[in-house]
Amino acid sequence: MSTLAQPGHLSGLIKALSFKQPFAWLIANGYLLVDDRSWGTQYRGPMLIHASKGLYEEYYQYIKAHTDVPIPDRDKLAYGGVIGIAKLVLCSKPGELPAGISREQRAHFGGVHQAYYGFLFAQATPLPLMPCAGKLGIFEIDIDQLLAAPPAAQAELF
Repeated sequence: MSTLAQPGHLSGLIKALSFKQPFAWLIANGYLLVDDRSWGTQYRGPMLIHASKGLYEEYYQYIKAHTDVPIPDRDKLAYGGVIGIAKLVLCSKPGELPAGISREQRAHFGGVHQAYYGFLFAQATPLPLMPCAGKLGIFEIDIDQLLAAPPAAQAELF
């Protein structure tokens, strides 16, 4: 398990970013290292991976049909909460990549449009679903409050 996801490292406010499935699962499980956005960020560090309630059906079907990625069946994917943590190590437009990044890291920017920013993730670790609302852009989650919440099945009892 990554040091990012050890219990002592998950406390306080942690930055988070929402992704539709299957991108959330792919990033949380280390299969997708770069995601592109129309905006950039100066932030570097731990990032909770939040799975929104949406699914990009065409990408999901492509992964199932044309790759050996062991992605779960659609009904087994988690939605509506934190499903992983990774370290955001770089945010850059493909044409502005720093000289010091590896050839492998550089290759992951190949699918990013020149006008967009690629977010490069490392040390991804999946986590059990922690239901919570997502937001646009980078937002913060109080992980202590989230971990103290009742399990999803019991939430409506309180």
